[in-house]
Amino acid sequence: MLINNGQITEEINPIISHNNKALTHGHSIVEEMRIMGGQIIFWEAHYLKIMASMRMLRITIPMDFTPEKLSDLILDALAKSPVLKQDALVRFQVFPNEIALRETQYYISLTELRMPQWQSPAKTPFEMGLYKDYYVSNNGLSALPTSNRLIAALAHIFAFENDFQACFLLNTNKEVIGTNRGTLYMLLEGEIHTPPLSGGAKDSIFRKKMNQAIEKDSSYVLKTDSISPFSLQKASALCILNVSDGLISVSKYRKKTYEGDDFYAYMTQLLAKAAQEALI
Repeated sequence: MLINNGQITEEINPIISHNNKALTHGHSIVEEMRIMGGQIIFWEAHYLKIMASMRMLRITIPMDFTPEKLSDLILDALAKSPVLKQDALVRFQVFPNEIALRETQYYISLTELRMPQWQSPAKTPFEMGLYKDYYVSNNGLSALPTSNRLIAALAHIFAFENDFQACFLLNTNKEVIGTNRGTLYMLLEGEIHTPPLSGGAKDSIFRKKMNQAIEKDSSYVLKTDSISPFSLQKASALCILNVSDGLISVSKYRKKTYEGDDFYAYMTQLLAKAAQEALI
């Protein structure tokens, strides 16, 4: 299903203008969200992040962009979908009008989740590569959820060509800032490490909620710090977090094989608990 500037339609025909700013300049915000059981997970946090990101990219916020209107639109589209039931991946994209820059347009698409449940039904091999043809800038723009994800897209192609499931991404200091599939969490010597936003890591509500859940649980110390590519092979376990998949357990990087079942189960439990609490 697709919401095109407030109108709910089925995705049949292309509707993007050749002058679209998101297409020609990468000038747009793209926020991904998850619906489970007919409710938008972490909706208030997602909404506030969209508003803050629009201000940073100087995209005019329409007066009717209220949390009530947008959430009602999304859930109405879900109810009208002949395919989707109670779960969906929501992709909210907003950008300036190509002619009148002070006017705003947006699309909201609803598609099936790759992984409807938080936990994979069976353990599958997930081998990582290291993408180092190009580096992510370690500035504030890199953290924003924009449509300019060229390096992640190139890393995806590199992974496909080399039979990897995903790739680690590096910043200009050659530090690991995440993966092309989502936020990286590394278990090393009893501590959980994740790259900082200041280094170029992609900001996301799921990352924020997961970090809060780890700190609240206190079973592990969470360190938001720079990650060296060499430390990846010293780690006990690696996990990737994104909206559609939830958590992915990494099984191999180069010659290192990870046995991260316990860590994966722990992280999945925290994520599921945080999502459940947000719906109460």
